[in-house]
Amino acid sequence: TLFLSVTNMMIKSLLGRFTNQLLMVCMLLLLLSFITDGQKSLYDLYVQDPTLNALRLSQDGQAIIAGLLPAHSYYNTDRRSCQTIDEYGVHYLISMIFAIRIINQNPILLPDVHLGYEIRDTCYSAQHTSRETMELLLHFLPFKEGTYGNYYCHQVDLEEWGKSETLPPLFLGIVGPTISNSARATANLLDNFDLVEITPTALVFSESEELLSNLYSTQPSFISHLSIIAYLISYYSMTRICLIAIEPPGKSYRMEILRTKLQEHDVCIAQEYTISGGHINKLITETVQKLKLNDNIQVIVLLSPAEQGIYFMNEANKQNLTGKTWIGAGEWVTSSDLYKIRKEVIGGLLAVTIESFKLEVLNHYIARYMSGDFTDPSLDALSQSLYGCTPSDSECDLSLGYYVQIGGSNSSCSIFQSEFNELAIYVIDAVYVMAHALHHTLNCSSQSCNPIQTYNHSLYKENIKYVEFDNLANQHVAFVHNEVLHPINLENLQYENGCLHFVKIATWDPHDEEIIFHHQEIHWRNGESTTIPHQVYETTCAPGNRKHDLDQQSCYYVCLKCGPGLVSNGSTSKCFQCPPGFRPDNNASDCQNIPPTNLDWYHPVNIAILTFIIISILLLIFVLAIYIKYDNTPIVKASNKVMSYLQLFSIALIFILAGSYQFTITSSTCWFQYTICCISFPLCNACLLAKTKHVADVFNTSAQIRRLSNRSRGLWFKSLIQIVFVFSITAIGLILWLIFAIIDPPRVVHDYRYENQVYVLCTTKLHLGLGLVIAYTLLLATTCTVLAWKTRKLPDNFNEARYVFICSFSTLVIVALTVPGYFSTVGLLQSAFASIAIISFGLSTLLLLFIPKVYTILCRPDLNTKEAMLRSIQQFSFSPDTRIISRSNQNSRRTSVGSLPSEVPLRHQPLVSNDLITNITSLHVKSSMTESTVALVSNSHLDHKNSNSSLSLSIVNDAKEDSLTPVSDS
Repeated sequence: TLFLSVTNMMIKSLLGRFTNQLLMVCMLLLLLSFITDGQKSLYDLYVQDPTLNALRLSQDGQAIIAGLLPAHSYYNTDRRSCQTIDEYGVHYLISMIFAIRIINQNPILLPDVHLGYEIRDTCYSAQHTSRETMELLLHFLPFKEGTYGNYYCHQVDLEEWGKSETLPPLFLGIVGPTISNSARATANLLDNFDLVEITPTALVFSESEELLSNLYSTQPSFISHLSIIAYLISYYSMTRICLIAIEPPGKSYRMEILRTKLQEHDVCIAQEYTISGGHINKLITETVQKLKLNDNIQVIVLLSPAEQGIYFMNEANKQNLTGKTWIGAGEWVTSSDLYKIRKEVIGGLLAVTIESFKLEVLNHYIARYMSGDFTDPSLDALSQSLYGCTPSDSECDLSLGYYVQIGGSNSSCSIFQSEFNELAIYVIDAVYVMAHALHHTLNCSSQSCNPIQTYNHSLYKENIKYVEFDNLANQHVAFVHNEVLHPINLENLQYENGCLHFVKIATWDPHDEEIIFHHQEIHWRNGESTTIPHQVYETTCAPGNRKHDLDQQSCYYVCLKCGPGLVSNGSTSKCFQCPPGFRPDNNASDCQNIPPTNLDWYHPVNIAILTFIIISILLLIFVLAIYIKYDNTPIVKASNKVMSYLQLFSIALIFILAGSYQFTITSSTCWFQYTICCISFPLCNACLLAKTKHVADVFNTSAQIRRLSNRSRGLWFKSLIQIVFVFSITAIGLILWLIFAIIDPPRVVHDYRYENQVYVLCTTKLHLGLGLVIAYTLLLATTCTVLAWKTRKLPDNFNEARYVFICSFSTLVIVALTVPGYFSTVGLLQSAFASIAIISFGLSTLLLLFIPKVYTILCRPDLNTKEAMLRSIQQFSFSPDTRIISRSNQNSRRTSVGSLPSEVPLRHQPLVSNDLITNITSLHVKSSMTESTVALVSNSHLDHKNSNSSLSLSIVNDAKEDSLTPVSDS
């Protein structure tokens, strides 16, 4: 205190000048002061007088196993004395002595090594446990004065404490303590000296806490007990839960872990109490009074040690706390005093207990000792210290191993007190783990071990991790993460034949973390009813409704209907939105898959479209048949047969494409539609462009003059040029599509944008491939439209331009309407939109370009003759506004026509002699129609009648032999 006062004065005086520096020095001095005080307190604890009534048992040996086990259940801090004998702890002590006895008698396990023990009473006190631990360390470890880890050791006169200077025996480790917090504190201390601790109790630690490497447990951790409780409450949908944890000094059940597990299952916790401190009994009484007044609480979870838990239940029995469902974990659920409580209070208890084993060999050993068949100095010392007598004394009244009456003197119910040692197997396992580790460290055989001087402590610690053996109960023992995973039981306290008794109803497997229910019926309140009270379990709302809590403390709620498109099974407080592709079922309790909306062939729209497609295909076949049958007629020849057949083929592809949109969309149909679209439309437009270009070239006078000189190449060459031209234009669109199909292939996707509908779409991510092909098709259609408009006033016999213009213009209109409409619709409407648009394009081409010729062939055969064509041509005169002469060819026009004024119609100009007509006509009998036109223009002074006659003769000859010459469509 003086030191701290001086330090504070110095800090205040120098605070203004050296604030930061002095603050750091102050914190360092305070830290050093706390360390010094802690060392002094530990030393003071060690040099205090021995605790009154604290049991100490020892037996010499070459290797010592220490035990920190409770012989008493209460430690009086004021008097520094241990009080109230703990029957469970006594059996732990007997079990440890028994285990070392039979190991020493085993000729195989440690044949040349004699084990000893040093057992100290913990009295369930963390402070007293620390004192006993330090005494054990100073007793068995060769210390010198100095600092060891966080602890400081003073020089102690060994003779004063009855110690000798001889080399101490091997110190293998400590069995115990049986309190989780004390076990962890002791393990922390022992870790500074590289010692091992094995506790026979369940450790309590969260999953986030770091597990000490030198701390082992022969039981599963208490987290498994909490997991069973959470699973049980969730399994039966229990509600209105009250959590109570009684934690005396040094004890912790980590109730926050249970709370977290229950919250994960949406369990409503109405109340929560943690009873700890120095006035536990008073707090227990107050808690029971609160529970008595709170009718809302239906399920009580009690985590407690044996003494405090029994006191709590006795208080509940005293205050008549009935009508509750109890769930218990901890030492209190195995106490024999539990059977003395009325069934109306405790009946139906669901107790979580570790698997217990009745060791007949241990029971026989205790029974023989109690009957006086043999004497055991260790047990005699234990009996004399605890009870003041031994079984050999005639006046000694010990009840170990005998029946004791419970429930009153007239009760026929009895409990065999040797059940106390059913958990003693875990103490025996701890001793055997150390013995087996020493066996492997000394490399023992069935006859001998290596000398004790060869002991390697590091190897011993490593061997403990991998110890495996079958214990006295024929259970396999092996450490998994420093704990042995024995099964955990769920037992039900039932009332039958006037007695309370536990019945195992389920087993928890820690390996798989699942509970296995046995075919046993649970008895609920009073220990008799087999029907779970409706107040206990969580009732649910109707499907499609959610719970709305009125009060967090009461856990009562009202049911509210979920909104449109939301689902709830009635057991949760929230409504949930179905994920894409799902929709609420009929009662809005769950989400169900939305089947994709596929096209139905029986739908009236589909039937109408398919019928229309079939009629169009039949019309196409009819036109093709007419063209094949009348292949050698003038009209068919003059309509450019090669281009006509290619165009009919493209129209057939268009009709097939329209029909494919009525099938269910798959990956195959997706590829088919995109590929056919990128072939058929460019091919059809390429044919239109080729025809239009040819008509324009026919009346280009300068081109005709050049053709006169190149006539020798023949008709086959001109046909080949046009075919190459058409396929080249078509190939450009196909290549564009294939390039982008590799980069961004078409795929089938599901469209979830519409409520309660799922549509299957054929699409790509970027839409570049199809977009470029559509743009390319529009470019071709625009070019055809422009050329057709320029050639619209040519003679009817030669002119398809007006029909080409209408076809091209309709293509532009159809594409302009179809593209936005197709990509903005889905399902049946999209398919119908695409099919109708594609059919319209194909039919417009078929009806405008081919049906007029078919009509002429079938209905007007008189027009399909040479004479009819001559008469039609004679009625036409070339005027300036009907000639197609480009500006670049103005000089050629002047050269060809001469000095005739272009403003004067040809028919009104002076005629020339018949000789000139004869010369031009005979220039080339098989000249094309364009050549005849040039001849007509060049001889502008011909007689009108003779001129028409000569021109007609030339045209007829050309139409007979040149299939590339256009003829009238009418």
